[in-house]
Amino acid sequence: MLIRLPLLIRLEESSLAEPIVRDRARVLSAVASGAATARAQLAERLGLRSTTVSHLVGDLLARRLLLEASDDHRGPGQGRGRGRPAAMLLLNPERFGVVVMHSAGRNLVGALVDLSGRVLDSEGLAVPPAADNQAMGAALLGLASRLRGGLRGGMDFAGVSIALSGVMDLRQSRWLVSARWPRIDGLDVAAALAPLAEPVLVLRQIDVELETRLEDSPPRAGGTLLVHWGWGIGLAYAIDGRSFNGTGGPFGEIGHWRIASLTGHRCGCGNTGCLETGAALWALFPVLRQHWPELAPALEVDEAGLALHLRGRDIAALPEMVAAAELMAQALANLCRLLFPDTVLISGPLVANAAYWALFEAAFRKEGLLGRLPLPVLQYEPAAPGHLLRGAASPLLTRAVGALLRT
Repeated sequence: MLIRLPLLIRLEESSLAEPIVRDRARVLSAVASGAATARAQLAERLGLRSTTVSHLVGDLLARRLLLEASDDHRGPGQGRGRGRPAAMLLLNPERFGVVVMHSAGRNLVGALVDLSGRVLDSEGLAVPPAADNQAMGAALLGLASRLRGGLRGGMDFAGVSIALSGVMDLRQSRWLVSARWPRIDGLDVAAALAPLAEPVLVLRQIDVELETRLEDSPPRAGGTLLVHWGWGIGLAYAIDGRSFNGTGGPFGEIGHWRIASLTGHRCGCGNTGCLETGAALWALFPVLRQHWPELAPALEVDEAGLALHLRGRDIAALPEMVAAAELMAQALANLCRLLFPDTVLISGPLVANAAYWALFEAAFRKEGLLGRLPLPVLQYEPAAPGHLLRGAASPLLTRAVGALLRT
């Protein structure tokens, strides 16, 4: 069973071995969700004795996970009756703070987030494309340090969670390859942030996006595939709503599949003939600018901005864009013959253009699947930065709250 606090904290009952720890978690969840705000309500809702509830509430107050406020808001003439005023129990959102960072274009974006999901501070930092491991490590450490400095009085630090695009080895917390910063080569992200934080959690951006999207949608059985078609091309895969990433090593690099028709096209990964050389935004943007010179160069790595600029343009009429749609449709169809997902979600600035989405969808339908097997449901998924922030903050805040409940 999952004990869930609103938005961010997800505690598995199986990880809470002792009954008293599970009861603390249930009380905390009921208060945080607003289902109960007083001891009597908690006793009724959870089926516990009033003395047990008082002990549990006392535990959570002592741990500063809950706050207790007197009900002093009655109007004139509204008597309180006998005894002390009723007290309202509230989640203490500033018990923990976590720094969350991710890449957006050629920027690092960071935020300090509390237990309620509120952003207490945020900052963006432009990192030049020539940045190597040393420069990127210094940028990450500097940004995280400044954000940690925004911790409120009495707030404990839960660590740094960083979600990155590109090729990752999550087992070793290494950033292996980045199309946006070609000189990055096996950067040890945890080591770069070690002077500031413990723990450091390194995630794949697209895994976080998929898992959080699925949490917000109705329960979805079977396989769900998310393909991001933007500056680079990558995928995440989930089974019954849970992200799957093998052993935590490099995974889902569909953009670096070798395509015979692209032989001789050099990719930023060092190989030639990768799918990205004919379909990724970094390869197609010069074509788009050739037809629409008013597209600012900065839009090359600003996917959200580019999506807005491309919505009213006839990009589906360009031969290079037609070829890119056909390449992506073929690659996706082959991928579906490997994983057989029930649903495929596509995100990125190009498919935000309705006519181009129709072109790509038609090409995918034409590919077919296998025999009489039906193709999966195909959906466009617009960008949702809030998913990334919440999904990256949740694991470390959950870890911090769980440890405190067990103390």
